[in-house]
Amino acid sequence: MRLAPIHARYIGRFPAFALVVFLIAASSLSCSQNAFLESAKRDTDAALLFEAKKQMNGSQWTAAIDTLLRMSPTGRAERAAKTALASAYAGRCGLNLIRLADQLSNAGNGGGLFALFMGALQNATVSSVADCKEAEETLRSISTDPAARTVDENLMLSFIEFSKMGAILATYADTNNDGTADPGFDACNVADLPEAMVREFGTGITLAIEGLNASGSTLGSSLATAVSGACSALAGVNPAYDFCSITEPADFSADQVKALAGLIHSEDDPGLGTCTDTLAACVCP
Repeated sequence: MRLAPIHARYIGRFPAFALVVFLIAASSLSCSQNAFLESAKRDTDAALLFEAKKQMNGSQWTAAIDTLLRMSPTGRAERAAKTALASAYAGRCGLNLIRLADQLSNAGNGGGLFALFMGALQNATVSSVADCKEAEETLRSISTDPAARTVDENLMLSFIEFSKMGAILATYADTNNDGTADPGFDACNVADLPEAMVREFGTGITLAIEGLNASGSTLGSSLATAVSGACSALAGVNPAYDFCSITEPADFSADQVKALAGLIHSEDDPGLGTCTDTLAACVCP
């Protein structure tokens, strides 16, 4: 389950993806004369959305969030506003497609997928995790049905989930911010990784796969194969460990939480390698 096939297929389509998806929040600031005219009316929903896009162009994530939240309830309910707000929260969480693409390009050089995400979100904090969660919830408010979301929205959700997983691991497993898991980190120990974060990490996995599969991305097939293989291995030990169909944090059973923490802990891909044993042996007691 090594990751070289993932980055090789992904990087080739990255420039188009970056343009279409994440930079949707910062696109086409000169798209029409009407946009400039509308921007002069600074208190309209259209003007606020226009201003927020300019702020995101400058990575002014908090300012953009504040601007978007000043829109009327009707304006904030529009699809474009939800996508922009999700982008702003994701940016403040730490999602950077260029950096993540660079990490993916080095994915075959050792280490598992989770370590890659952790390194991409180095220096993340509890607030970063909360922002990724807000981005996820905002984008999923368009629809929780992936078939009702666009390809770009599904891809965007997947990268938000990558960032949420990375932010969780960077916050709890890499407390000295050196890009690697701390010696002695134990995902089975709630003092090291709270159960609520294991549950959020679990939906990071399943929602990322859901979005990637719905988008038709080849990256999705590689990631799905890695995780479904882990779920199959876990189910072979105990059918109650299979977590792959769960997309809400509260819906994971106690056994599935143990399996998820074990997957994070395991040396098998995509785990961090802090438990140097088979996946089945790393499942929490």
